[in-house]
Amino acid sequence: MCYNCGCFNPNDDMGSADNIINSTFEHLSKEWGKSVSETKNLVKNLLEKGEVDKDPHLKEMFEKAANAWGQSVEEAKSNTLKLLKTSK
Repeated sequence: MCYNCGCFNPNDDMGSADNIINSTFEHLSKEWGKSVSETKNLVKNLLEKGEVDKDPHLKEMFEKAANAWGQSVEEAKSNTLKLLKTSK
């Protein structure tokens, strides 16, 4: 379904634009002026360091994703990090 749910299907938002999918990272990359790969690496690094909440856009992204899937924000972050570690 998405990065945040943990099923490892990064292109299916399951009907909620708040779930984190590949197009979410494409949108972020345009906002940040980075490639999609750079954006994913930056988010991965921030998640690994526990610093993702320092960016208000990312904090909101994870809060919305967690609410969309009915999970905790920490679970959404953890699942996203797992998928970012395995994807390119």
